[in-house]
Amino acid sequence: MKTSLVAKLSFLILALATKAQLGTSESEPILDVYGNKVESNLEYKLLEVKNGTSGGFSIHGGTNGECPLDVVQLSSPTERDHYVRLLPFDNSTVVRESTDLNLIEPVWTVGNYNASLGKWFLTTGGIVGHPGAKTIYNLVHCPSVCDSCVKLCNKVGIFYVDGVRRLVLVRDDDQPLRLVLFPAPNPSRSSM
Repeated sequence: MKTSLVAKLSFLILALATKAQLGTSESEPILDVYGNKVESNLEYKLLEVKNGTSGGFSIHGGTNGECPLDVVQLSSPTERDHYVRLLPFDNSTVVRESTDLNLIEPVWTVGNYNASLGKWFLTTGGIVGHPGAKTIYNLVHCPSVCDSCVKLCNKVGIFYVDGVRRLVLVRDDDQPLRLVLFPAPNPSRSSM
């Protein structure tokens, strides 16, 4: 049986969901959709592994109608989305599986708990290089660099609020996002 490239790459991205083992050389590099190693100095478009009906990710007015802005999934592949950088906490150039990292576009963070909706929304306003329970990710949010932090180890999924697909932390029985990484166009980048 032939496995599609998208299915293989989505598995690699989902491998980030495991508990991080920071600093181990055993972790495999994450690969983009073309099979190249994901680098911390390049930008990537995150796309959900679906049938092409959903768009990439952007920022949108917060659930309170103000700041901080929420991280959202666009409803169409034709809408203008944003590229992100994946910055490993250990400052390595190659992004590896099971590595604590910041997602920058600006820096994604976990906002305050919304008790009325029962969700932790992903917002903006994090600070690069300041690890904590709300700013370091494995795409599944479970940071290992902050021993004193309360750990919210959850997968990242989608929750609709006012017709907007907002990124939230979801329980194990909810549907997590399955993503692939597309590198931003860069004429100087060569195949690895």
